[in-house]
Amino acid sequence: MKNFFLLLIGISLAVISCSTTENVTKKISKDTTTEIVKIVDDVNLELDKNICWVNLMPGSQPKFHISGKISLLKGDDYDNESTTLKFVKVYQANKELYYIMPKVIDSVEGEKVNMTYSTIKGLSINKELNTKKPVIFELIFQDGKDELKYRVENIMVEEVH
Repeated sequence: MKNFFLLLIGISLAVISCSTTENVTKKISKDTTTEIVKIVDDVNLELDKNICWVNLMPGSQPKFHISGKISLLKGDDYDNESTTLKFVKVYQANKELYYIMPKVIDSVEGEKVNMTYSTIKGLSINKELNTKKPVIFELIFQDGKDELKYRVENIMVEEVH
């Protein structure tokens, strides 16, 4: 199982995107408008690995898991050494499926803070989760009273059988 977990981490890639959103209205046709989301990063990150999977192995209860490794870099609007990763929200098809308080291990390396996060025992599988479509992780950091966000998009859901 350990080797399989390492394999999942090795195979999975994430496409970096965004965080804080700003709503903008765009005219589509004469009588129709739609809301467009403008993306703004709250923190500077280096993404290493961010993955999720469902454990469907026989003899075990089905569970949803996340895991990731990131490096928080210095920023003008936050102190990276006092900023902590508090929550991870998981979205799919514009719906929030999970609000997770992950186990986080961090270490300082020069001017960056390396963070490894994961769910330890996994979570019950949300009925709305489609394992054939990617999810979005919204990483929520805390710096004093400030909440900072960063989004990682196109994370494929792996199935472990």
